Amino acid sequence: MKIILLQDVKSLGKKGDVKDVAEGYAQNFLLPKKIASVATENAVKFFQSQKEKEQKNKIAETERLRNLASTLKDKKITIEAKEKKGKLFGSITVKNIKESLEKEGLNILENSIIIKQAIKKVGEYEIEIKLSEEIREKIKLEVRGIE
Repeated sequence: MKIILLQDVKSLGKKGDVKDVAEGYAQNFLLPKKIASVATENAVKFFQSQKEKEQKNKIAETERLRNLASTLKDKKITIEAKEKKGKLFGSITVKNIKESLEKEGLNILENSIIIKQAIKKVGEYEIEIKLSEEIREKIKLEVRGIE
């Protein structure tokens, strides 16, 4: 029996895949649990158009992230914080970096900003921005002290 998967199934395939399965498996498990539907001609066309739309959206999102990465390349931001003898009162957090980037018109998610160690001293640091699994960029962070 030909079916279309409505969600990813570990041993069978991904959402939108057309598969040939045993009729009992389809009738007793896949269809009642709404994991799959019968592969009619219209359903196959619908899922193909859905896959094409998802692919176009993914390409557009990748392009947007690449443009953002090129904007971030060689970017240097400065954060001022209270300090005494080079040591900060507190530390610079991801939230501080996000706010500083937003002031420059760059909207980056907090979970995209990667700090390897706590920033507790005045100086320059390299911060990694992970926009996606493939797209990463590094920016420079200068921490200045104010009294």
